[in-house]
Amino acid sequence: PRAGSPIVTTPPAPLYDRWSEMMTRLQLWVEILEINDNGIYSAVEVQQRSDIKTGGVYQLRQGLSRRILVRVLPVGAGGNIACKSITGISIGNITTSSRHQAALDSYQNEDLLKLRCAWSEALESVQNRIGDQLHKLTEKEVMTDAEEEERGKLLEEWIRLLRERDAVLIPKENSGVPGARDTRPVPQGMEVRIPTLFADVNDQLRQNPKQRIVIGERSNLSGQDDSQMIRLSTVKHDQHRVCAIAAWDSSTHETENLNCLTEAEQRVYLILNVSVDVSLPFGMELELILRKRVCVRVYKKKSLRDSMRGFMQDIPKRCGVMFEVVTGIPLFSNFSLESLNNNKRSSTPIKEDAEEDRSGDKSTFRNSTENTIKSNGLSDNDDSIAPI
Repeated sequence: PRAGSPIVTTPPAPLYDRWSEMMTRLQLWVEILEINDNGIYSAVEVQQRSDIKTGGVYQLRQGLSRRILVRVLPVGAGGNIACKSITGISIGNITTSSRHQAALDSYQNEDLLKLRCAWSEALESVQNRIGDQLHKLTEKEVMTDAEEEERGKLLEEWIRLLRERDAVLIPKENSGVPGARDTRPVPQGMEVRIPTLFADVNDQLRQNPKQRIVIGERSNLSGQDDSQMIRLSTVKHDQHRVCAIAAWDSSTHETENLNCLTEAEQRVYLILNVSVDVSLPFGMELELILRKRVCVRVYKKKSLRDSMRGFMQDIPKRCGVMFEVVTGIPLFSNFSLESLNNNKRSSTPIKEDAEEDRSGDKSTFRNSTENTIKSNGLSDNDDSIAPI
């Protein structure tokens, strides 16, 4: 379009629909396995407590050999991320607190703040362009009917953008916008709060096309120190179910909090890092780092009551956390190409040298993701982890 050409607007898609194209929900489930009297590794019990926000407390028997099972489960068929395999598991950062202190969980808002800042910057860029067009129109002594109509559309667009800004910065409950509080019931063992992981893929590709993008690389939990993390050796992995089992020798941490019995008033926390290979449409591969805080209790011998509980079939044996993974900022509306170039945003992450229309590829990718979920027998409510 020519310089100074009017902005042409069309009714945009609902805000939730535009964000849903950029956002994928993933569940990370964790089980701790101990070797039983038959020499088989089986999942330990997880006790549910109202004062624990990590999903429960893993009951660990003192001195036994352990393994950790992790699984990444997609929720629904939305978003543009497909998980391929788990490439690494590490654990560490042992901390303690009393039951009278504030409970810890796996929530961090660093990425959510970055996302909202990026959204505000993109919105401001579009608003500035609308403001320029409005200024040119208001400078005219007499406007034609077409110019009056255009002015009205620009004012409507301005107001709509202000509402969208508030809808993202202060989202309503269950609105589907990143960071919105979700009041729907969660599966047993799942944390209530949903952390957001954000990376503007397009922006990073423009800055350094050859660099491998890592989502969540710096999204540490409160008090996390990467130097205290120990990488575990993977003994089994199932790429089809995006599941892996790693050997865990808790004595390597050299802390009495894992070697000695846990006192009744004490809470022992650890942080688990899980690295996942993921892909976006058009074959773009990235790395995703998920973090889960876990709470454990070390005991020596089961009481009679605890032993009787072992015969119950519905004893919880895992904890989980839900993530919102966002790969970019959606478009505000269908502005002219010049406006899109000034905004430097795209609703679908693509490489700079892509020239052909990829809409069919994206549809194929989404259908492939839906078929994968159906073939695994998974749904939005699925909360089962099949053994490897």
